[in-house]
Amino acid sequence: GHIDPGRGHAVVDVARSIACDRDVSVAQVALNWLLCRDAVSSVIVGARTEAQLADNLAAATWRLGDDELARLDEVSAIDAPYPIWFQRMFTAERHGRDGVPPGAFGYRFDGPMPS
Repeated sequence: GHIDPGRGHAVVDVARSIACDRDVSVAQVALNWLLCRDAVSSVIVGARTEAQLADNLAAATWRLGDDELARLDEVSAIDAPYPIWFQRMFTAERHGRDGVPPGAFGYRFDGPMPS
C-alpha cells in the first residue's frame, strides 16, 4: 500500500511530545496507544534487551488520556479509499451517520417504485 512518510513523521512527533510530557519512552506511548484500541486484543513486543523488555512492559502500567488519544488518532487518520467512502455515503442508514459527508442523505428516488 501507499506509505505517507509525512504522516508517519507527524505521528512520531506527537508520540514524542506525549512521551516527554509523561516522562516515558516513545515505545511506551506507541504500545499504550495500541492497547487502547478496541480492535486490538494483545500486542507483541520485539525487545532485544532486558531493558527494552522492561520498558515495553511498563506501557501496561498506565493509560493515555482521552486528549492524548485524540491527538494521536487525529494525526494518524487517513482518508477512506474508494469504494469505502462511496459505500459509507450511500449506505449510511445502515451504518449510522457519523463521518458521513454533508448532503449524503439528500438523495431521493422519485420514480415509480419497482414491483
